[in-house]
Amino acid sequence: MVVLGLGGAAVAAVTQRLLAAWHRRQTRSRRQAACVEFCDALAAELDGGLPAVTALERAGAPWPELAGVVSAARLGDDVSAALRRSAQLPGAEGLRAVAAAWDVASRSGAALSLVLTRVAAGLRNDQEARAEVVAALGPPRATAKMLAVLPLFGIGLGFSMGADPLRFLLHTGAGAGCLSAGAALALLGVWWVERLATAAEI
Repeated sequence: MVVLGLGGAAVAAVTQRLLAAWHRRQTRSRRQAACVEFCDALAAELDGGLPAVTALERAGAPWPELAGVVSAARLGDDVSAALRRSAQLPGAEGLRAVAAAWDVASRSGAALSLVLTRVAAGLRNDQEARAEVVAALGPPRATAKMLAVLPLFGIGLGFSMGADPLRFLLHTGAGAGCLSAGAALALLGVWWVERLATAAEI
């Protein structure tokens, strides 16, 4: 039972890491899409004739993580610095380009909406390239998950042959060790493939 408990703890730890990695990927993907939407919305508001601060307030309103940027704009603080601080969040790196566009427009008098439209186009191209990478990594991820659950079919095969593999796995020390080690290693393999895939996506 001690072996089974240790194995269960290992399985729980690896499962927690997998869920955390999945959550980070989803959050990063949402922020990347939000960056493109923010650029498009800000450019549209500026094209509509709104002042830069008002346009920034309206474009940043749907994104709570831009509250600091909106606040800086209202108070007359350094907006580009606030954008760069927000760009430190995973997935929000595109805000660095928005900050640079804000600096260029404020110093040179260039039309900010035109610069933002080009920034949005560049971010959208990056997003499309990233989507292709994610699609290419789909089969290796699916293979890793399939291999992780394959032992379950082995248990079913054992029952079909008249054996009782669960009695061995759950009621003997050796079986509990095999079950714990196998489950932990299967999940560790999935986690390792996810880690490599995530590194390739960034």
